[in-house]
Amino acid sequence: MIKEYHYDHLIRWPKGERAAVFLTFDFQGGEDVKPDKNGFLNYEMWSQGEYGPHHAIYRLLRILKEEDIRATFMTCGAIAERFPEAVQAILDHGHVVEGHGYNHEIARYLPRDEETEVMRKTIAMIKDRTGRRPYGWRSCTQSTNTIELLIEHGFAWNSNCFHEERPFLYEHNGKTLVELPRQPFGDGTLFGHRHGEYGNPFHGLETWKAYFDELYAETGRQPGYIPFTLHPYIIGRPGRTLALRGIIQHIKKAGNVWFATGMELTDWCNDLFKAEVEKRTHA
Repeated sequence: MIKEYHYDHLIRWPKGERAAVFLTFDFQGGEDVKPDKNGFLNYEMWSQGEYGPHHAIYRLLRILKEEDIRATFMTCGAIAERFPEAVQAILDHGHVVEGHGYNHEIARYLPRDEETEVMRKTIAMIKDRTGRRPYGWRSCTQSTNTIELLIEHGFAWNSNCFHEERPFLYEHNGKTLVELPRQPFGDGTLFGHRHGEYGNPFHGLETWKAYFDELYAETGRQPGYIPFTLHPYIIGRPGRTLALRGIIQHIKKAGNVWFATGMELTDWCNDLFKAEVEKRTHA
């Protein structure tokens, strides 16, 4: 049985920062656009997704470099396979590549053996392209098998849940997995995943500022954790990047925050929780 363990009272950050900001990009292309029942592909929808690895990724990397921010790129195995130069650019800019399925599969629909094969293929492809296997994972949705399979496949962290506000541990058969929760304020929600019905970058920035400001204000009582979920093919469109740069500069102005990668957060939380885990193990 998978168990959850929460140690909110232990959470603090390496240099006494008020908040850890977790900036992630779900790096996919048109993989999630499938042919309809008649076998026809919606080219417009597919092509919008493909803008991410063709162009948006390079604009985003330039902005992150200019703002001196490290981020985590949750990368589909198929993207690593088809666009090795984009993955190399991520590495060259000092960011981290983790896993996001292979073809952006909807995990809740996958039988256990198919989901484990998706993980196996993604691990192998990302390791082939980067020289390092992924230790972090975010699937498109989550199945009842996902956490157990992640532990079996040696992952260190997952980032899929919306029901918590701070990192916590999953435990199964004596092994643990750090969960880095999300919030439903991503660019797909604010701007629309495809046609951009809500494309005003200033409206998006206003929402992100309100989200950040409230969580940051609460850090007066306890150190906070503030995640952002973004997609290159959405936020990397001209104009929308104003919202990305704007929220980064807004966060910097607030001050005393830690822009952390998923692996940095995981290593830190494992150290924080280690004594409690050992006490529980030997109880």
